[in-house]
Amino acid sequence: MKIGNWPASSELNKIYSDARELGLETNIAELEAFGFTIVEPRVIKAADLFQRMLESVTTLCQEDDRQDKPVARLVGTKSSDNTRVLYGLMTRDPLFAEAAMHPVALTLGRYLMGASCRLFTTSAFVKRGSAEATRLHTDSAGTPPPLYPFGLTCNVSWILTDYRQETGTFAMVPGSHRYARHPSKIEQPKLLGGLNDDIIVPVEAAPGSLIVFNGNTWHGTYPKTDASFRAHVVTAYCRNYMLPAEKFDNVSPELVKRYGPELEHLMARNTWQGYTTEGPRGTGLADIWRANFSPSA
Repeated sequence: MKIGNWPASSELNKIYSDARELGLETNIAELEAFGFTIVEPRVIKAADLFQRMLESVTTLCQEDDRQDKPVARLVGTKSSDNTRVLYGLMTRDPLFAEAAMHPVALTLGRYLMGASCRLFTTSAFVKRGSAEATRLHTDSAGTPPPLYPFGLTCNVSWILTDYRQETGTFAMVPGSHRYARHPSKIEQPKLLGGLNDDIIVPVEAAPGSLIVFNGNTWHGTYPKTDASFRAHVVTAYCRNYMLPAEKFDNVSPELVKRYGPELEHLMARNTWQGYTTEGPRGTGLADIWRANFSPSA
């Protein structure tokens, strides 16, 4: 089908045309049907970026170790866990802005979160040695059911090492983004203390892939049972009205200048929220006005 200049879907026309040009139509279909997808390395065409991110994440972990920085962990993990989470990556290495601005990541982020989406976080999840599983959850934290059908956040994970069940890959519940609620305790799989035996599937991906999922999709991780170094970088996006998980105030002016207004918008530098006595900026409201009518805007 030829995509026209249709006023009712003006933002989606551009996003979907970009997705078609990038070879992402199958990924979009999988996101709609199952709530997650794997974008293969041949589609992303960014092997060098993945390698540089792996080197940077490894270096940042070593720096934190030398400085005896407290190990930032996932909520709910035990102190014996080998997980380290690195936050605020764009303030530590400018190459992570390159990931956030990559056409494949940004196109899928805009498809899921609308053309006016913001950057939610840039972080890395590292497991060095064996590690416990992460319980099933959604990324719609603090949102009571029923959840919004289009999701408030989405996760674009850059897979830097081999992700298999034994290396603690993602555990997904296919189609759960349609449930419009969070998983209950009894709906956890048996390996996580619940009653379900076969609700989850391992999302196995090679280095250089993206694992992308809707924030409403039920997901966790399998226990990591080997001694390998496992790492992925998350560039997560959110709806324009969401409060991002991360503050981007300390991102360098040089980096903002390099990418210009597009990155400024992603970091909410032009948002209408956050005013005091001067009131909201009209331009900021105008930028997101069509999002009042279309989830693709």
